[in-house]
This record gives sequence, C-alpha cells and structure tokens, in this order.
Amino acid sequence: MTTVEFSEEIKVQVTPKRMFKALVTDAHNILPKIIPHIFKSIDILEGEGGVTGCVRQINFPHGAPFSHMKDKLELVDAENLVVKFVLFEGPGLGEKMESLHSEQRFVDSGDGGCIIKWKNHHHLKAGHTHISEEEFKAGKEHGITFVTATEAYLVAHPDVCA
Repeated sequence: MTTVEFSEEIKVQVTPKRMFKALVTDAHNILPKIIPHIFKSIDILEGEGGVTGCVRQINFPHGAPFSHMKDKLELVDAENLVVKFVLFEGPGLGEKMESLHSEQRFVDSGDGGCIIKWKNHHHLKAGHTHISEEEFKAGKEHGITFVTATEAYLVAHPDVCA
C-alpha cells in the first residue's frame, strides 16, 4: 500500500483552546449548529463524543460533493491540543484512498489566535501510487472552508466554546 503525505498550516484569530473545542471535543454538537451548510449532523456511533476511541458518522447536507464519511478519533489530547483521527469509510475517500490518517496540532500564535498544523497520510488502495494536484487541492480547500467558517462564527460569537 502506498502512503502519500500532505502537510498544511492555517492561522486563525481564535485561541487554540476554543478552536480545539469547536473542531474536536465538541464538534459533534457545535459544527452542525454553527455551519449547517457544511455539516448536516455528526452522529456518535461508538464511544463518547470528542474523546479517544469515538467513532462518528459525519453527514453532509444535500448538494455537498458526498453524503457522509466515518472517522475514528485515535487520540484526543486536550491538554496539548492534539488530535489524531482516521477517515475510514465514505464516498469522500474516492476511488483511490483506503483511508486518511490525520494529525492536527493547535498552537498558540502569540497574538491571541492560533496556528492549526495538520499532517495527512493518505493510504492508497492497491494499484494506486499518487494523488493528483487537483485532488490535493480539493481536500485542502474543503478543510480550509470549514476551519475559516468556524473561525468566523467564533469571532462573531465570543461566548461559544469559551
């Protein structure tokens, strides 16, 4: 199996703890409420929401590029603001990917905001050896879209995830 790595950083104007809570520990409650045009619902299938071992089904609204995905939170470290998860099922993986393993770190930027650093490891199905630039770009744009939408909401509503 071939693995392709991708790294990205995005700076936001929200503290690391608030972003971590919105995107990780309380995502199943928060994201569908604050950005319903991106997340229809996040259902907990196994375990407790926002903790290590939790299995979720992320449902997207009608008209989205795909209907759902399933992931498992492999590590949720609320003290160091690190999450590791694996997307293991759903049409969002496409024809090439077996799974997507991701690690995100929420680092204080020193100016009241944070830098989200993420590394993705795309585990490709047998017979596939690369991911095109267009496929990387689409995945990156999706991630940036929901992070910036979350940031905008949290900036406008300083009491949410406080």
